[in-house]
Amino acid sequence: MGGQPSATGHISGAITIEFNSLFQWTAIIIELIGLVLVSVELYFPKVSEFLKATFEETKPKFMKNKLAWLGCFIVIWIVAVFVLSAWNTSMLLISNLFFSAITAIVLIIFTISKLLVRLGVVLGRGNSVGGVGLVLALIGFSLELIQLA
Repeated sequence: MGGQPSATGHISGAITIEFNSLFQWTAIIIELIGLVLVSVELYFPKVSEFLKATFEETKPKFMKNKLAWLGCFIVIWIVAVFVLSAWNTSMLLISNLFFSAITAIVLIIFTISKLLVRLGVVLGRGNSVGGVGLVLALIGFSLELIQLA
């Protein structure tokens, strides 16, 4: 040992440095996007109204039918579980746990994003552009504070 780092120490150290750097840059980018949206609302009201109208009117066609999304997800779940359990019987439990975890994660993400958008609209006094920008800036700032701990 005697002060010489092992090969695995270098690899895990490099991965830790890269993850910290990625986390830091992600926080900075989220914060900058939020601050840009806030400044657009404050200094460019015409652009802000255009963005607000674009965000509220634009909804992709594949997102309009929620029942179709739910049905497709359930069909994919059933087919994947059936194929995996036919291939290996022990995969039945694992595949069901995997799809349950994915479903829970997706529902949590949707719930959090809806709450943040509502919070953004309230904080932005009805203007979703500045409000969502404020929430994004707060999220980025919070991520930066987490790194200090």
